Amino acid sequence: MSIVGIYRYRPNKWRDKNVNMEMGKAEEIAENLRTKIINGTLPVGSKLASERDLANELHVSRMTVRKAIEIIESQGLVARYTGKGTFILGTRERILVDKGREISSITESELRRSGSFLKDMERLGRKPQVQFLEQPSLIAADSEIASHLQIKEGALVLKRYRLQLADALPYRLIESFYPSDLFGELLTTDIGDKPLFAWLQERHGLRVTRAKEILVARLPTQHEYQLLRIATNAPVVAVDRTVWANSTRPVEWAHIIAVAALYAFTYEYDIPAWNEETQQNDGTLSDQSTNTSHP
Repeated sequence: MSIVGIYRYRPNKWRDKNVNMEMGKAEEIAENLRTKIINGTLPVGSKLASERDLANELHVSRMTVRKAIEIIESQGLVARYTGKGTFILGTRERILVDKGREISSITESELRRSGSFLKDMERLGRKPQVQFLEQPSLIAADSEIASHLQIKEGALVLKRYRLQLADALPYRLIESFYPSDLFGELLTTDIGDKPLFAWLQERHGLRVTRAKEILVARLPTQHEYQLLRIATNAPVVAVDRTVWANSTRPVEWAHIIAVAALYAFTYEYDIPAWNEETQQNDGTLSDQSTNTSHP
């Protein structure tokens, strides 16, 4: 290997040490800023000092300050606006907990409440708001929608695209699709805050019985972070949800983008007799080993 090659591949211990120290200092500064935001020392709506001023005050490099701000920005505590500066958003509590069971099934009572976002928020003492980003309309199902709803491609479906907010803070985007023969009349019928699936049972005698949700954590697209008012590096949870009525007919397919800082998903499941069987097997194997060693 040439001398150039040797230098190219030799680890730079001093550089790595400096990078680690810089990241450690950035995390320390970020935690300090986070504490001040939580206890109100840095009030919501106030403007954070510039990177240069913070660097001078804390005797660190601007790069370290920038990394610290990126950390609290990813946590949804601040927002940076080009030409204006960085502003305090405050803390956003996780406002909903979605409960599921093994393979993401949802209990009947939870499904029956689905669609009652307004009531759920009011029950939690929060001010709910729903903004329709597009006027609800009937559209032709593409191959993806048709596959999820088990209908023919090109069949009409009701599309609803909306932004849900709690206490004026965006919570999640929901783009949902429903078979038009069941839900098409909602274009001209106002059901108020009645849960959608409760209306479905009253109107069509169909009872929702199960759902499947697939969750993926990722960074938001430009369109998503603008609508959700989060940082470009703040994660979101993308959820694809299918709901069935009477166990066989899909009645909703929805694509949901939730602010990760506000979203919690918990699940529980029963542990089968596997543990006992394993212990018995382990004991049997142990006995066999003992018998083999000592005939």
